[in-house]
Amino acid sequence: MTAPWFVPVGERPGGRIRLYTFPNAGSGPASLVDLAERFPDEVDVWSVNLPGRQARLAEPPIEDLDALVDVLARDLLATAREPYALFGYCSGALLAYLVCRRLTELAPASGPAGTGLPASAGSAPSPAPAGPAGGPSPEFAGSGSSSGAGRWPERLLVGSFAAPDVTLLLRRLPSLPSWLFWDQLIELGGVPAEVAEREVLRPILEPALRADFGMLARYRHRQGPPLPVPVTVLYGSRDGSMSRGGLLGWRRQSVRRPSMRELDASHWLAEETPDLLATVIAEEIGCVSVTA
Repeated sequence: MTAPWFVPVGERPGGRIRLYTFPNAGSGPASLVDLAERFPDEVDVWSVNLPGRQARLAEPPIEDLDALVDVLARDLLATAREPYALFGYCSGALLAYLVCRRLTELAPASGPAGTGLPASAGSAPSPAPAGPAGGPSPEFAGSGSSSGAGRWPERLLVGSFAAPDVTLLLRRLPSLPSWLFWDQLIELGGVPAEVAEREVLRPILEPALRADFGMLARYRHRQGPPLPVPVTVLYGSRDGSMSRGGLLGWRRQSVRRPSMRELDASHWLAEETPDLLATVIAEEIGCVSVTA
């Protein structure tokens, strides 16, 4: 049986809105469990469930970003419960952004439920990744319908990540030998402190980290129309890894002026200030009562 592409994190089936999360590089659904518990019952938190980590550790990590984006967008169109929003954390913000953009291409006549936003001109859906016999690739089987019957998200939220058209200086990182890969990763602040300190976990985490940072290193932004979906940018006031200009670059990515939310933290918002992060996200998606 093919593993699902999205799984619940602290399932709240009665939630008013579903929040699909995209964790930082190398991480899986469990990394955001603590954050998920801080939300009110109105928010049903789910996470992308990628191969090569946690429950899908035995599967090889995916290295084709375009194919991954396509299958995730098609799966959301087929299975997402409305209304819903997307939250990408750190490098997961790029994946969330690309999935959001693909959603507007696959369902150009749709719009976020209840927002009144105009439909995008979009582009015609492209075929799913093909296997050797012309059918769906086994790696991407079970992605659901591609009918485009679903709607776009209510909002795209991105945390601790510069705009996608800002150049990332990561090109050499994925090809470095293991010891230097970890040295550089830690120096760049590319993993939370608790991960960096647990050397015993490195052989387990490294394949997914290399795959994710490899996709980031190979990414080249293709300019397109701005998203017809509202965007929220979440960032730490003490995060030295991003410039103000890189954050403000998100203004180029939406037809609406993004909501800029500064938090009293450095780079790792979910680890340093989960209560505040949950509060701000809840406010941005219209759920203001947050559990203590």
